[in-house]
Amino acid sequence: MCGRFAADLDYEQLCRTFAAAPGPQLPRPSWNIAPGQPIALIAQDGQGRRHLNAALWNLLPPWAASPKLDYPTHNARIESALDKRTYAEAARSHRALIPASGYYEWTRTHEPYYFRPPGDEPLLIGGLYSWWRPDDRSPWLLTATILTTQAQGRAAEVHDRMPVLIDQALVDDWLDTAVDGAKILPTAARQGLALSTRLHSWQVGPLKGDGPQLTEGITLRL
Repeated sequence: MCGRFAADLDYEQLCRTFAAAPGPQLPRPSWNIAPGQPIALIAQDGQGRRHLNAALWNLLPPWAASPKLDYPTHNARIESALDKRTYAEAARSHRALIPASGYYEWTRTHEPYYFRPPGDEPLLIGGLYSWWRPDDRSPWLLTATILTTQAQGRAAEVHDRMPVLIDQALVDDWLDTAVDGAKILPTAARQGLALSTRLHSWQVGPLKGDGPQLTEGITLRL
């Protein structure tokens, strides 16, 4: 699972890198982003244009009658996303990149660990998005979920699940709404394993408040 992450992002650079148009009210930097809060998301529309927008971190399918579902939707298993009614439509053609500085996972004894890339480039976490509104008179709300996969390597020592990371070489197909999810989701899961093994990780203190100090290590582990 992925229940918290950090995002201190250079939006201008992200727009240049992915040829995306910036949307309004992008989230401020945070080192303690929780489900239900706004996150930044890169997606591509049906005309091939890419956008960097703010989205609610809890996917709401178009058919949902209420924004409060009976189950959490901030994470979706990549192995079953195409088979679940909540995620199936998004998994087929509404895939996104969720840029992050790093993410947190907890051990069974509730010790938090921080995972981050070895360099300065942000992580590209695989996500799904969905537009939702309560009625025909209300504006559309962009919502999203983070895809997870079976943890491997160092990540598996902390938790049994981890976010799916998207390789730069796969970005074009991942965002392309014409590429069927049945073909690309298995590829993304497989390639993401190699990216995850390169991450640095270390134990951090309790996640209280916000700020870069939350990512400071108690015991550095590479």
